[in-house]
Amino acid sequence: MSSKPRSLGEIIDRLGLTRTHYLALTLVVVGGLFEVFEQLILSALGPSLEKELGVDASALALLSTVSLLAIVAGGVIGGLVADIFGRRSLLAVSLGIYCLGSVLSAMAPNSVILGVTRIVTGLGVGGEIAVGLTYLSELTPTKFRGVFVSLFNTISAGIGMFLAYAYTLVVIGPFAAAINAGDNAWRWAFGLLGVPAVLIFFFRRYLPETPAHLLSRGKIQETNEALTRLATGRLRLRSGDDVHQYVDRQTAAISESAQHHESTRQTLKSVLSRPLRRRTIALGVAAFLAWGAQFSVVLLMPLILVSRGYSVQGSVTFTMLQNFGGLIGCAIASYGGFAISRRTAVSSGAVCSAISVLAFALFAAGDALILALGFVFQIFVLLVNTTIWTWAPELYPTRVRGFGTAVIVNTGFVGGALLPLISSSLLQGVGEFWVFGVVAVMYLGLALAALFVPETHRVPLEVLHGSDKRTGAEA
Repeated sequence: MSSKPRSLGEIIDRLGLTRTHYLALTLVVVGGLFEVFEQLILSALGPSLEKELGVDASALALLSTVSLLAIVAGGVIGGLVADIFGRRSLLAVSLGIYCLGSVLSAMAPNSVILGVTRIVTGLGVGGEIAVGLTYLSELTPTKFRGVFVSLFNTISAGIGMFLAYAYTLVVIGPFAAAINAGDNAWRWAFGLLGVPAVLIFFFRRYLPETPAHLLSRGKIQETNEALTRLATGRLRLRSGDDVHQYVDRQTAAISESAQHHESTRQTLKSVLSRPLRRRTIALGVAAFLAWGAQFSVVLLMPLILVSRGYSVQGSVTFTMLQNFGGLIGCAIASYGGFAISRRTAVSSGAVCSAISVLAFALFAAGDALILALGFVFQIFVLLVNTTIWTWAPELYPTRVRGFGTAVIVNTGFVGGALLPLISSSLLQGVGEFWVFGVVAVMYLGLALAALFVPETHRVPLEVLHGSDKRTGAEA
């Protein structure tokens, strides 16, 4: 580097993308992929659990609610701990917790114990999501930040929503037949999700901590080591390797991440105090409605199809194929992370989600229309959700980025936990049309809430949250 940049943000931007960035993205995304499996496994196994454990639509919604509330608790706690102790360690710990929960779920003798084991799983899943988003947003240059963060959801959710149902079909079908699992096929579906625990080794050994977090804790030498790993593309520094002195105390003094140290109590309060309050509330409401609407449809779709006369495997297959549309939505969001404003993507995607879910309610009769309209709906659902995931970590300064992101993401999971209870009651009480009608209203409310969130598209994090107080004011 020919001249010393003014701040840490400029250093990261000048380094560009290296092999280390791509490795970090790969490992975080693979962890997130299995996290999506954990979220959707109850929906995919819903008909099997109904048959083997007597779990009806209301009980399935309750199990989902318990899991998602645990995700909320794990995410909020994980975000707070990550702001104190680091992003990388939390990723490894969260992965271990949710893999343990999956193995315990496979051993559950009844629905009550299954609910307890899903709490364990949820605690790990919650930390994985919020911290993964924070990690990628801090590690990546501004130009590519939106793309990298959105790719987390594009691959983990877009592909994961498809693969989760494909995985379930393989385990309860050919795999179960091959090992003669019989009525225990659903247990294997849970148990095999403990395999990703092997990723913990790679998280701990090869991923660097984010320079922003290290500098926020005053660790200048460790910051320079992390930056050297990013610049050289090396996964680990060897003994005797030169560590480039990118950052010194003068550079740290003008870097946003090294400023404004707060106590834990101040951190908890700051996301709901000026100037962060309005953005937290507005995007929190949007996430609450987005996750609530998505989980209402995804959780109940297999049961709706079974009630229409489809077989258990047929209903799961149809839901799987519908969810493949989410991959397209995520891909659009990834491109949008580079080229389209956050507010435009969320608001327009939400309106299109409302229109498509009403079209499904009115016209989805027969195999072709069920597949086509469900496919289109999932495109817009994942466009909205992926952009919210990208938006959240950009709204907060380094000192509270993990916690603030966790608040947004897990407010969404509260919606995913509570709103399907209402939807399942509507399904059993007045029919599926009203379920889809309520989901459409959720999306229109989401589009309105997004209008009150500050735009962050392609603006450096240090400009958004630096010493210029004008950039921290509510927009």
